[in-house]
Amino acid sequence: MTATAEELGAYPVDKVLEAKLAELVGTTQKALERKRERKIIPEGVWRKLDGRIIYSISRYNAWLEGLWISPPASNSSESESASASTGRRSAAAKPSPTPRRPRGSQRQLVYVIK
Repeated sequence: MTATAEELGAYPVDKVLEAKLAELVGTTQKALERKRERKIIPEGVWRKLDGRIIYSISRYNAWLEGLWISPPASNSSESESASASTGRRSAAAKPSPTPRRPRGSQRQLVYVIK
């Protein structure tokens, strides 16, 4: 059973042990531990106190909300076909996926049928 943000927010205390948060979220304690070790869950969400890992439910909820990507607001005053490109090649430009022909080789002839 996975707890919703409202259910987590309605929990009577904010700080819980890792096993309790795993139960509330609907995952395993080991999964939370691995996410913590790989730094997927930032240290501000959890703290180590007296050898035990304690999570803040409010900070966990805030961290989860921060993961959501909201689409950019559409601006109807801009033309959809407008380009911001200046025509210059930037450092981030990707190379062409078409392989270049070797030097000294001739191009294949192209015939037009009329």
